[in-house]
Parts: sequence; C-alpha cells; structure tokens
Amino acid sequence: MLLDLAGISNTSANLLFIEDLTMILDSSKDIEVRKLTLADHNAINDSLQKFRHMIEVVEIVDHHTDENLYTGTCSGTMRNIAFENGKALVASTTTLIAEMLLKRTSNPPVSLSTLLLGVILLDSVNLDESIGKVTPRDRDAVSNILTQTDWSNSSLLAYLKPSAGSQLTIDTNQLFSHLERAKYSPEFWKAFDVSRALGYDYKVFHYSRNNSKHRFGISTILMPVNQFMVKEGFLPKTAEFMRSKELTVLGIMLTFYDQTTGDFRRQLALCSSRYRWGVIGDDLIESKMYTYLALKEITSQQLTSDEIDVRIIVYEQGNVAPSRKQIGPMLVEFFASELDFDQDK
Repeated sequence: MLLDLAGISNTSANLLFIEDLTMILDSSKDIEVRKLTLADHNAINDSLQKFRHMIEVVEIVDHHTDENLYTGTCSGTMRNIAFENGKALVASTTTLIAEMLLKRTSNPPVSLSTLLLGVILLDSVNLDESIGKVTPRDRDAVSNILTQTDWSNSSLLAYLKPSAGSQLTIDTNQLFSHLERAKYSPEFWKAFDVSRALGYDYKVFHYSRNNSKHRFGISTILMPVNQFMVKEGFLPKTAEFMRSKELTVLGIMLTFYDQTTGDFRRQLALCSSRYRWGVIGDDLIESKMYTYLALKEITSQQLTSDEIDVRIIVYEQGNVAPSRKQIGPMLVEFFASELDFDQDK
C-alpha cells in the first residue's frame, strides 16, 4: 500500500530483493566484491552467509544491538547504530535515513518523503508516547519531512490538508490509520501459511555460553496466537522452520489489536526442539525478564515423534512497551547466563 502511495509500481522490476541478490551472487562468474549497506540490521542475512567472501559491508544504519561485526570495513560515521544501554535511540531506522537525506537536501522528493513518513509513523505507532517507542528524533524527522516537502505534487490527495499560509501538508493521523489497518489486516496474515508467516519478519540473535557460540531467532507475527496456532501443520511446520534455520530455540512475538476492546496487545511464544524444555520454563519464571515483561503463561503445545521434538509455551506480555529490539537482548542475556541445560544434549 505504501509503495503504491509513493507511486512505485511493478516492484519486481524496480526493487532489488534479498532473493534477487542471492541469485546474482550465486550465478556470478567473477570474484568482484559487492559493497553493501545494511539498514535496520547489522549482520548479513543467513542466506548470504555462503557469499561472505564476495561481500564487503561498508555502511550500517540501524537501531538494534550492535553485534560488532565488520568493524574493519565499517566504522566511524559509516556505522550509524542508534542503540545504547539496552535501548533504541529512535523508534525507526527510517528516522536515521530521513536525518541523512535532509542533511543533503532541503527539498526532498515527494515519493521519498511519502515512504519515510509512512514507515516512521508505523514504527512509532503514530508518535504515540504511551507505547514507549517514540523519541524526540522521530518527532523531529516527521516534522522536518512535513515542512520541507512540497506536497502540492503529491498523489496523496486523500491525506492532504491546509497548512500555514497557502501550503499543504499531510494529515498524519489519517495516513497512519490507513497504513495500520493494512499492516494488521487479518486477511493479509490469514493468507500466509506457517512457514511464510515465520519467515516474513525474522531476525537472528547470537550469544555465547561455556566458551561456545549459539544463536536463536525471533519471528514477529501480527495476529493473536489462537489464530496462528490453528493454521494447518502448525507444530511440524514450526519444527521444520527451526531445522531450516539451524535453531534449537525460536521466539515468536505476536502483536495485534484486540478486536473486542481495541487494546494493543503482545504475546510471546518460545519454541524449543529440546526435550528438557521444562527446565527453561522454570528458569524463565525466576528471571528478571519474566517479571519486567509481566509474562503470564496462557497455553502450550508439544509434538514428539521419531522426526519431530518441539514444545511451545505461549505467554501474554503484560508490559507491551518492549518490542523485539528490547526482548532480543533480554533473551540473549537470559540464554547466556540463566539457562540451566546442556545445549548439546
């Protein structure tokens, strides 16, 4: 929807996707190194790891925990990671991109302004202080985009409103409302099978324990757990997704608006392929993360066979302010220091 509003059509021809880059590298006959900028993450995608010798990360623009990778090729001002003391300094990486753009031009193109504005509004939940994500930098970015863009040539006719003098601006409340409806559309998420839903917005986190390195993943899904877990083949497909990503632990963050009350809600599902999952559950209850997130177990499922061994425990997240940017590092700390089981068994 946002691409359409920005006037970008035929995305397969006009945009380069990660699958496209993988195919380009896979079919490459030369040894030329491709220089990459990473945005909204600071580690290359799993699917690109086998091409690591062909990739040089020269710039990072992000607001997640710095994994301290590629420091030999990406440092100083080219390493723009807005995350300190366990907290993101902006609600959206797009805020950082807007800051960079507006340093280069005082009259940004309408198409770019539309994309930047829409994503910042979505990531900050319309600059809503009560959600706990928005920062002054996000507010400044939105304000500067609105005032420095000539919206008279915009195709956003339904969202235009008068501003000071004879100028036009964007009704951000109306734009956010429409984008948010599309983002959380039940029809959109119901159309995904389990594997596609888990991979749609998925990120990997790393930690060390007993002098060995481990990792886990977190998928974000915008629907309630009771709707997601009834999808066909939920448990075996979740187990297969974990195997394909070489995970022993997968987190699933379920974020949605309650259709009855209208309240913004979060749920956290933790999946493990290990038989001794009960130990993790017990340790989690005793952890500071459990208390801080105000977790309350609401359901669990387990499937054990000759080929599949997976158990899933789902918690209601009473404290809805922390998102994956905060919960990922919390789980890193938990798994690294509080997990009381042998990863290799």
